[in-house]
Amino acid sequence: MKILTKTLLLLVAIAGSYFLLAQINWTGIFQVQENGKKMEKKLGSMIMNHIYDTYEVLDGEDSIMTTLDSICLPILSKNDIDSTNYSFHIIVDEEVNAFALPDDQILVTTGLIDFLDSAEYLSGIIAHEIAHCEKNHVMKSLVTNFGLDLLLSSTGTAEVTNFLTGQAFSRSLEKEADETAVEYLNAADIDPKNLSRVMELFDIHVAEDIDLTWISTHPAPADRKAYIQNRIKRLNPKASTYQQALDPSTWTKFQDQVRY
Repeated sequence: MKILTKTLLLLVAIAGSYFLLAQINWTGIFQVQENGKKMEKKLGSMIMNHIYDTYEVLDGEDSIMTTLDSICLPILSKNDIDSTNYSFHIIVDEEVNAFALPDDQILVTTGLIDFLDSAEYLSGIIAHEIAHCEKNHVMKSLVTNFGLDLLLSSTGTAEVTNFLTGQAFSRSLEKEADETAVEYLNAADIDPKNLSRVMELFDIHVAEDIDLTWISTHPAPADRKAYIQNRIKRLNPKASTYQQALDPSTWTKFQDQVRY
């Protein structure tokens, strides 16, 4: 009798779940998602056009972009992230900065490339910015801070751009991006300790007369180093397969190419 009762209850639960699922407007949900992607693409294009109007962008330098892609693309491919969705850009600016735009666009400054000691350090920062894109932090923060009307208004493009280039995400989102970056680097056969070493580098130079925009808009390097190291400890490191993103001579040549 008890088995029969349990069976009937299970059948009722399944039937109820099926009924509830049937009431959901799945077409409407998918339309919302599709419209969201269209909005993000439009917003990304508007902001990128403003970037082109404001900065010198090195997109036309084939050898430079080939080297940048050789650093960035393995992080995507080794983490099963579709590289066709992403674009990477270098802007000529003394600021030590990197940031993500809507529509999976990531920009780094010539000042950042010149400042870093190795390609693996840049890999750490790129992995952090990819995490912001993959976790949808960019659009979440923009909608929260500006609302949809201003985001889609051409009059607000400059304000939105300034926010993305000079503001941090919330502390919880920055921590999530750092911890996700550790996973991305490990999967890409790049020692995730390089992200921790980036924090040490910033911590050493933070008091100097250098425009460290990327670190000044983020939580303190020491705090970030602590939870990055904790995440690495919980990881299953692939130390035997870790590789260089670029050999040192190629990295130095790359720095010389972008230096101005």
